[in-house]
Amino acid sequence: MSKIKRYKSIDKRVITQGEIIDFTIYLRNDTKTAMTLFLQSDTVVDTRSKIRLREIERLYIEDEDSLRYEAYVQKHIQSIARAEDIPIGSKALIIYERATSVINDLFHNPESLESVQCAKPLVNSMVEVILSDSSAIESLLKITAHDYYTHTHLLNVSIYALSLGNFLGINGKELEKLGMSAILHDIGKSKVDYDIINKNGLLTEQEFDMMKNHPELGHAIALNLGITDSKILSGIRHHHEKIDGRGYPDQIKGDEISQFARIIAVCDVFDALTTKRSYKNPMSTFEAIKLMKESMREHLDMSIVDSLIRMLHKK
Repeated sequence: MSKIKRYKSIDKRVITQGEIIDFTIYLRNDTKTAMTLFLQSDTVVDTRSKIRLREIERLYIEDEDSLRYEAYVQKHIQSIARAEDIPIGSKALIIYERATSVINDLFHNPESLESVQCAKPLVNSMVEVILSDSSAIESLLKITAHDYYTHTHLLNVSIYALSLGNFLGINGKELEKLGMSAILHDIGKSKVDYDIINKNGLLTEQEFDMMKNHPELGHAIALNLGITDSKILSGIRHHHEKIDGRGYPDQIKGDEISQFARIIAVCDVFDALTTKRSYKNPMSTFEAIKLMKESMREHLDMSIVDSLIRMLHKK
């Protein structure tokens, strides 16, 4: 008995002209009951095929080609970021969806070098999109998740940090480093008990003490993965330090806290306040900023909070 083929829908926007695909692409025939070959595996996506894509609503691959498709998207994510025929809003959504999947893998396999290597082109893609179009920041901020989950929080904070870093004049390789630091800033939570991370409500003093270990744990994970850049490491280790020196883990203060760590700290707090949790409703942007300005002057760098206000107002 022949095996029944199963198919899954794919995003046609990621099929890049001039690139070789290593999976076969199908479309539904006119009767909607069977599949018709669109592009054979190991062929180049030529101009004619790319033009035809504009008129086709959905494309499909066989389930068994899923891993090849995922690898293709990962490999070409930076080409997608540069593509002139993809609207900026679509680029932002493609990158966000891809990043959500990669960060989920990263959090569940925190000591996998492959997971970190997958994160790098995504960060670089976000940087390229942000630097290439003045409306990109708005597009990215619009699609940040509104429910708090650890992996979406990592992605949201990286988007806020990249946007804010760009607003502050950080660019190029330095912006990419900031993005990597932000995307990894809570990776140490992967080593904290699951029930504590996902507790519906406030932590006990003992649970909070365990949670406070995550910056040091994340710093150790980053070192084990071969990350040596001091700026990236400082953002991971010091995003919970406070301006008055009463933070953790090292109780450093003021300018002893790196710019990366101070930027990530502001973005970390802002995202935590404006996303929904099981035990609290999200604050509005205005409410969150008001709380940060009134109650966190000894915690956060207020010059960076003011820059966040100006950036959000500008968009």
